[in-house]
Amino acid sequence: MAFLPRALLLLLLAVVCIQLSGVLADGPDRCWCLNSLKKRVPREEIEEFSIFPRRSKCDNVEIILTLKPVNNSTEVVQRCLSPETKQGINLQACWNKKNTNNTSPFKISNCF
Repeated sequence: MAFLPRALLLLLLAVVCIQLSGVLADGPDRCWCLNSLKKRVPREEIEEFSIFPRRSKCDNVEIILTLKPVNNSTEVVQRCLSPETKQGINLQACWNKKNTNNTSPFKISNCF
């Protein structure tokens, strides 16, 4: 008789785990870029970039730039670039044209 409650508890636990895995696989629960740069970032300052399409929890296309280290710093500096700027549009075009295997991040040298 003790088998039935244990089996039901195990089944309930499996359902909860499946539900949680779906939530976690969807990504973060908000946009990464809360503020985006509207001005051009010099190409020489950009090391690589990533583009994240719209997703269920964020209605914006997000472009995240990783900048080159300054003065032998080990700090990684990332900035969000507005996808509506001319530079943002050009980076998206390059990403769509040359990033055929969807690797992220993408080296800026692949675009210029």
